[in-house]
Amino acid sequence: MMKKVVIIMCAALILVTGTSTYAASKARTLRELRAELASWKKEQAANESKKTATKNEISSAKASVSSKQTEISNNQQKIASSLAESEQLGKDIENGKTELEKIVKNYQVSKGDNVYLEYIFKATSYEDLIYRYAVMEQLMDYQKNKIDEWKGKIEYNTQLKIDLENREVELSNQIDSLANDIKSLNNKLSDYLDVTMDIKDEIASTQELINYYEKIGCKEDEDLEKCVSVKGDTGFLRPLNRGTTTSYFGYRTHPVTGVKNKFHSGIDIGGNKEGTNVYSVANGMVSKIVRKASCGGNQVYIQHLINGKQYTSCYMHLLTIKVSVGDKVTNQTIVGTVGGGSGTPWDSCSTGAHLHFGLGTGWYGTTYTSYSKWVANLVDPKGYLKFPDLRKYFYTRVL
Repeated sequence: MMKKVVIIMCAALILVTGTSTYAASKARTLRELRAELASWKKEQAANESKKTATKNEISSAKASVSSKQTEISNNQQKIASSLAESEQLGKDIENGKTELEKIVKNYQVSKGDNVYLEYIFKATSYEDLIYRYAVMEQLMDYQKNKIDEWKGKIEYNTQLKIDLENREVELSNQIDSLANDIKSLNNKLSDYLDVTMDIKDEIASTQELINYYEKIGCKEDEDLEKCVSVKGDTGFLRPLNRGTTTSYFGYRTHPVTGVKNKFHSGIDIGGNKEGTNVYSVANGMVSKIVRKASCGGNQVYIQHLINGKQYTSCYMHLLTIKVSVGDKVTNQTIVGTVGGGSGTPWDSCSTGAHLHFGLGTGWYGTTYTSYSKWVANLVDPKGYLKFPDLRKYFYTRVL
């Protein structure tokens, strides 16, 4: 019986240290990108002749979007909490492996009749005999309880990993559903989002990415994640050397229109004049660039691989762009300069010089390509890059 317990524990310990909790992303190909681009062009033509959505339709879609964003946020927090708990359990189990081996060995030895009896019969008196018997029983109970305790930890952590994988699938489904609701807002997307991407910009930026994939020789049915290489990193830096948070991620009153409950898709960082250098927050590859959009201005999107997980960072309201699609960047690469003021008159969604910084999971432009899916994958950058509270300054890029 004990041999079975030891085998089960050893197998579980191996699983604890070797199993990843990150769900694999769906493979994407150049052929699929071309098909999506063609569908957007058809959609653009259809939108121009489509009737404007009614107020009730818009209100219904916005309410559904808001509800699903709350569900996604709660699920992301549960996943992060469970992941942290699982990682700590894994460390505890790994650190306790030596102790566990000693306990199991001692327990096996103490179960041997010869050792047990030898200790008992060395008693010098009846009282000593009773004492020695009690000691052996307590020792064996302690060792058995310890083994059961470790076994319980391993089983709990195994189940925690299974639950995490299920939550990842649930989260992916929630994000897909949210993306569909956002897409249903169609030409009224600006009623929900503070910064939007026009479908013509989406088409142009995706075509530019397709041109890059063709240039480097990606085959039609090749997995694009394998065709391109994104250098991994262990964490983020802030995108500016100094600055202050002027607006949080989430719902707010729009600073230009005054409309309440607009969704702010990132964090605004002020306190810098136009022309201030903006840096990539980690190693990565430039996947999309939007130029002179009427809302959002010059924009750069960069794919990252942080501790094995995919993210995309976004830099909006730029005065100038210093990179090109396909460029490999480090956390010291200047991607552009701060805009949003008098130097960017084409950008109608900015009230002054600042950087709008956004962060999403997955690789925008590769694992998904639509702007609605990008919005659905957004996360609050504050928790990832440790931006200070509203109106408080930071003076270093290091977190």
